[in-house]
Amino acid sequence: MNLKKYNWWMISALTLIPTIGIFGTLSYGYNYGIVWQEPLLLISGWWLAGMGITFGYHRLFAHRSFNAHPIVQFISVILGSAALQNSVLKWSSDHRIHHKKLDTYEDPYSIKKGFWYAHIGWIIERKNIKIKGVNDLCNNKILAWQHKHYFKIAIFISFILPMIIGAFYNRPLGGLLWGGFLRITLVHHFTFFINSLCHYVGKRPFDSASTARDSWWVAYFTFGEGFHNYHHKFQWDYRNGIAWYAFDPGKWAIKFLSWFGLTKDIRKVSEYNIMLAKLDSMKTIIQEQYSNMPVVLIKNYQDKISSLQEGANKIVKSWKELEKEIINHKKSKIKDNFQLAILNQKRKLYRKEFAAVINGTTILMLSLKNGNSLV
Repeated sequence: MNLKKYNWWMISALTLIPTIGIFGTLSYGYNYGIVWQEPLLLISGWWLAGMGITFGYHRLFAHRSFNAHPIVQFISVILGSAALQNSVLKWSSDHRIHHKKLDTYEDPYSIKKGFWYAHIGWIIERKNIKIKGVNDLCNNKILAWQHKHYFKIAIFISFILPMIIGAFYNRPLGGLLWGGFLRITLVHHFTFFINSLCHYVGKRPFDSASTARDSWWVAYFTFGEGFHNYHHKFQWDYRNGIAWYAFDPGKWAIKFLSWFGLTKDIRKVSEYNIMLAKLDSMKTIIQEQYSNMPVVLIKNYQDKISSLQEGANKIVKSWKELEKEIINHKKSKIKDNFQLAILNQKRKLYRKEFAAVINGTTILMLSLKNGNSLV
């Protein structure tokens, strides 16, 4: 075992923080009881730091999926600092490499090296990865200031502030344990689950070749980041959970702030491109089974898929033109609500037609799974 390959300062920190957070909080609660302010401090601090990461570090800065007012940027940076996951520039640099080198050994937190490496092992390795690929962020004065003063900001927000809050109700140590150590432990490991668990558990509806998976239940612990297969397919989308009911407080916050002009230039993948990704993923799954099939059966499947793809291409071509027409209509000085309603009905029709193509492809997949041959 090469002990020099590990960062022992990091190992010490990542051992002490959860140890004090879990056992220190249990001991303190046993000896001095629990007051309502402390669980509230834990939950609110966890939410604020978590939103600082998903809203700020991840979607605003790493992926530039929207723009935000400087005040929103500053608040995001401060809240994200409380997660103790390094500065925005370093975090974004690592994350962009992760997307570029996904499922290779060059990924900073490569799942190819195992679950625990992706979860925490990559953090405790001694390595000098330079900050690169973030030139678009380096001129941001808020980010430059945070990077320069990161440790002072992070220590104050993460440890000193919870103690000060605790002092207001005469329990500074309780504030430090609940709002500091225990809260950081939760933020750390729930965030780490995105790099580890979301590459092991869930479905791959948008990219069957990727190890990234959509896990709706992980989204509840990661502020919407559990929809990882979609995110790796469409990393520039401001959403992770695309369904209106999908738990994704990051997308809700971005959209809500846009109503007040605090966020703008929100990037969103078109619906037909999302459906095309689903279709391509299913086609790949079917084609992977060809090696186990007789030639005649392969020809049948190829013909069916070709026909479905042709239908999808026709729908997308018409749908693209429709979307241009809708945009131009909305920009027009003369509003015709009746015409807009007709255009929206056409969109619904294309959506249904494409859904029929996907259903047809699903039937092909099920026939393969059940060992049935096509007629």
